[in-house]
Amino acid sequence: MARHGENIRKRKDGRWEARYICGYQENGRAKYKSIYGKTYLEVRNAKRAMDAEQILPGPIIKSTEITYGTLLEDWLETIRIEVKESTYSRYVFLIDRHIKPELGKIRLAKLTAAEIEYFIYQKLQDGRLDGKGGLSPKTVSGLVSVIRLSLIFAENRNYGCMKTASVKNPRQTPSRMQILSEEEQKKLESCIMERFDTIHMGILVSLYTGLRIGEICALRWGDIDEEGGTLTVQRTLMRIQNTDEIKFAKTKLIMDTPKTECSSRMIPIPSFLSKVLEMNRKRDSAYILTGSERYLEPRRYYSKYKKILEECGLQRFTYHTLRHTFATRCIENGFDLKSLSEILGHANVSTTLQRYVHPSMNLKRRHMEQLEKISICGHKSGHPER
Repeated sequence: MARHGENIRKRKDGRWEARYICGYQENGRAKYKSIYGKTYLEVRNAKRAMDAEQILPGPIIKSTEITYGTLLEDWLETIRIEVKESTYSRYVFLIDRHIKPELGKIRLAKLTAAEIEYFIYQKLQDGRLDGKGGLSPKTVSGLVSVIRLSLIFAENRNYGCMKTASVKNPRQTPSRMQILSEEEQKKLESCIMERFDTIHMGILVSLYTGLRIGEICALRWGDIDEEGGTLTVQRTLMRIQNTDEIKFAKTKLIMDTPKTECSSRMIPIPSFLSKVLEMNRKRDSAYILTGSERYLEPRRYYSKYKKILEECGLQRFTYHTLRHTFATRCIENGFDLKSLSEILGHANVSTTLQRYVHPSMNLKRRHMEQLEKISICGHKSGHPER
């Protein structure tokens, strides 16, 4: 995990890496070198020694001459060691495909709130790369976040630039989440049990634990403790934009830790699901979707999932619908919100309520009928409980 603000991280090969500024390019961008060691303290002390020894001139060009594109490149270079590879890849994609083509040539000192507001408007109207309309408010908010972070970086370097408070997110209307109705869920489960294999089992696990598609693809049998009746989420598999210096493909698969610290979690498995898993148990090193040590990537698994929905006569629900459905069924059955929040891997209960919990009309009606117990009108009306 990276140590934010220090440019120090632990690499996947077990070594620690620290990066320090060793000079500046002609365009004002900092140049970096890396120090490697076996421990965090070793590289931290070495980095501090190098920082103390170096007497560097400032950037060769004045901050007033720096373009916003140059600033973005410098910011990316600085944060690369501090953020997850998937996060960095996403930043690079948003900058290269959307932000730099529109704003990159503007001098940082000349960048204004009006230009960013027009950029946001244009992206909402016709910002899709395929030319088929505008980007979603959520995607545009991601662009705004990158702009805001880069400007904070500029402020910390004492570059003359606009204030980050001037950068506003577009208004977002929450989209209606899809969930399976009780009838659709029963239909899906019936199809799963009739044609049961490892792929079908993965759908069942997600439906009753709320696992994301990347988490189920990365799940091994060793992550399931049958004796304790628990499932541990400690990895996720995802395809990201390839930002390596030497590229053999535009994208690449990575096995990484879950998206946040809270997403690494232990989930109690319901006993009926434990019995299904116990009957199909494989060696600890095998992935549950394949039964072997070869994983199935999310893109291929999603294709198989869509085919299963078609065979069951169901509409094209996204895989994330299983997670929405799990959360909703839990609420309908009286789950404690704090427990559910931790099972889903959320940082707080409000995220669970706002994003995933969508009570059905039947549940709302049952709650409303409870008001009869305190109503004089209700007692006199003689209406039986529904």
